Amino acid sequence: MINLTNMKDPLIIMKFGGSCLRDVRSYRKTAEIIKKHIDKSRLLIVVSAMKGITDELINFYTKSCREDSDCEMILKNINYIHRDVIDKLIDSESIEYERSISFLKKHIEELTQLGYVIRLIRPSPDIQDLIISYGEKLSTFILTQYLNTMGIKSKYFPSNELILTDDNFGNALPLLDETETLINKVFVPILKSDPDLTSCITGFFASTKEDKKITTLGRGGTDLTAAIIAYSLRNSFDTKVIYWKDVRGLLDADPKIVKKTSLLKQISYVEAKELAFFGTKVLHPLCLDVNEKGNVPSEIRSFDDLESDEFTTITKEIVKNGKVIKAITSLYKLSMVTIEGDTMIPLSGTAAKLFSLLGDNNIDIVFISQSSSENNLTFGINHEDSKKVSFLLRNSDLFGKNWFRIKINNDISLVAVIGAGVLYTPGIAGKVFTTLGNNNINILAIAQGSSELNFTAIIERKDCVKAINILYDTFIS
Repeated sequence: MINLTNMKDPLIIMKFGGSCLRDVRSYRKTAEIIKKHIDKSRLLIVVSAMKGITDELINFYTKSCREDSDCEMILKNINYIHRDVIDKLIDSESIEYERSISFLKKHIEELTQLGYVIRLIRPSPDIQDLIISYGEKLSTFILTQYLNTMGIKSKYFPSNELILTDDNFGNALPLLDETETLINKVFVPILKSDPDLTSCITGFFASTKEDKKITTLGRGGTDLTAAIIAYSLRNSFDTKVIYWKDVRGLLDADPKIVKKTSLLKQISYVEAKELAFFGTKVLHPLCLDVNEKGNVPSEIRSFDDLESDEFTTITKEIVKNGKVIKAITSLYKLSMVTIEGDTMIPLSGTAAKLFSLLGDNNIDIVFISQSSSENNLTFGINHEDSKKVSFLLRNSDLFGKNWFRIKINNDISLVAVIGAGVLYTPGIAGKVFTTLGNNNINILAIAQGSSELNFTAIIERKDCVKAINILYDTFIS
């Protein structure tokens, strides 16, 4: 028997990114999607800045730091873009039009003042985050007013009043427990008291816990905002997140490399995180991690094909549908660093000191591979960090001495086979070796993640495209 008293009201959190909000037509399309779903479930909307606006704001910050004369023109352009949308979208005789124009004017004036402040106090990451947040403020408020003109009762909520983070400006991490407490205290009563309200929340930015300074959440920050909101509301509502994108979902390979790719209609969070880490940039791994923690189902749907039933659903469940490998993906441009030396065996803590050195200098490690003899350690880094890593190692007290030999290969790629089949099917690694070897592709190093849901081969970059197609034909096609 179902206990109806314990059933929670459904709540769909919809995220619309900058690739969706390009112009007046896309605003109308966004409203059309909202109108289509509003009778099926209560909705909460999370919005990015309009396409290109965040870059403009970063440019404004950078040029303000240099006291560049172009600053005024940048703000004029930002004002023009949003004013044009307001003029074409909202009736000029309406109260919503008046509110939108007033909001735009006020925030452009604030940005102008911030430009003067930067010239006085010089660059600071907290001021940069504050300036960048204005893109989401403007786009979200305009959408809120437009929805009201359509008879959809909507209210604007700035995300810095709901989400708390650490003070790592530019790439802040959410404080999930504190945020959940805040949202349940401040936001849930509003949602419960007005079931007809469609809440529109700014994406991408939040605030520090102590001094309430605005922080931004880094790449994929608006996706992460939607995930944080869903996580925080999961105990009060039956939450689901729909990410509206300019793609129809997750594919089993890069369509620019493999001609006949297929949509992954259902995939687990652990598999999706592997895809995200190894080159698929549809959703950020941290966003997927938060949804997984809250056991919140997600969908990736195409903004350009609203009626399509072809989309990706992501849940905790690992579906064993006969496909051993779900996807083949790659990181095309990497560098591989190898540290060799007989002294690595007797010197304890060598790896720890290495990773501490790299971590202190914000170097991301993509993969690690160590020989069984423990006399060499190989790891992968982003290609753009190669020169920096070379300098750090060769000038360090430990690694810069003659005890170690340092080699850096700047012409490598990483190819990964991903899927739950790696976990429960024997012989995957052998099959990868055989397939690549039979096609004259040399494997320089191998690595397997702790999740055991991927097997990665490091190869020469010139063989990357060939390797992906060969592995795709072997394991998927």
